[in-house]
Amino acid sequence: MLKIFLAFILVCPSLGFAGSAETKLIRPDWKYYQQGFALSDNGEYDRAIEQWNQAIAINPNLADAYYIRGVTYGRKGHYDHETTDYSKAMAVDSKLDRTYYQNGLAGGRVGRYDQEIANYTQTIAAESNSAWNYYNRGIAYRMKGQHDKAIADLSQAIVLDPNHVWAYYHRGVCYRVKELYEQAMADFVKIMSIDADLAWPYYNRGLIYTKQGQYEKAIADLSEAFIKDGNYSWAYYDRGVALQMKGQHSEAIADFQKAEMIDPAFSMIYYHRGVSYSRLGQQREAIKEMRRAARLGNRWAQVWLRQKGSHR
Repeated sequence: MLKIFLAFILVCPSLGFAGSAETKLIRPDWKYYQQGFALSDNGEYDRAIEQWNQAIAINPNLADAYYIRGVTYGRKGHYDHETTDYSKAMAVDSKLDRTYYQNGLAGGRVGRYDQEIANYTQTIAAESNSAWNYYNRGIAYRMKGQHDKAIADLSQAIVLDPNHVWAYYHRGVCYRVKELYEQAMADFVKIMSIDADLAWPYYNRGLIYTKQGQYEKAIADLSEAFIKDGNYSWAYYDRGVALQMKGQHSEAIADFQKAEMIDPAFSMIYYHRGVSYSRLGQQREAIKEMRRAARLGNRWAQVWLRQKGSHR
């Protein structure tokens, strides 16, 4: 399964990731842009697309947002939207490599990671003191699923630049994929010490706590995430899930309602809210929520409704 939604940072010239000073996200369009990455990392493509929509609404000339949104549409099989977004990216920035984008449309990504690794290996040989060279090669290894090699390169990037928040982030994700949760959480904690205003390290650590069944800690971290960023709608959602797992259904419903206000097109909000209503014995409300989720294409809600005989 191809995962290229992050690899484009290796080659896209307009990103401007030149050093640690630029990793502090100040511009609102870039805030949404990077939040989309955090979501796509977790396979939450619909929510990632919504963040890139927000970035483009703020800055219609953000070519990178069009491109990565197109990549994600392609991952979902919406090839017409993919083509449209690639075309928009090239129209916005005439300096972009047209062949690179068109190759993406043709499925020409096969083998590109190997070429990127080879290119950065040569660059490292000539400039071994650049954290970004190791970082970029590490991302290519990560996209190939070679997480041990990715961790090695990202670790070297951190040696060269101890405040490289994105190296910590991606290394943390690699650790999380390998289910090395303590190491992953250590990286997220380091990010917090570098930039206390970022929401996503708290969010990611909260997800790990939820996976471990440590719901109180998950709730605390997810709460901190939306204190840092009030638009972190998925923090409300995921805190609602943690509350639901604890059996605190009224509190969970309140969080799902807050999430809905920010992200009304996310079907899982209605599905989980329906679950909580059902557990509280409020079946009419549960059916109403499940139908809303089903209309948005939520398969779990559709199955639930069929089982209850309420799918019409």
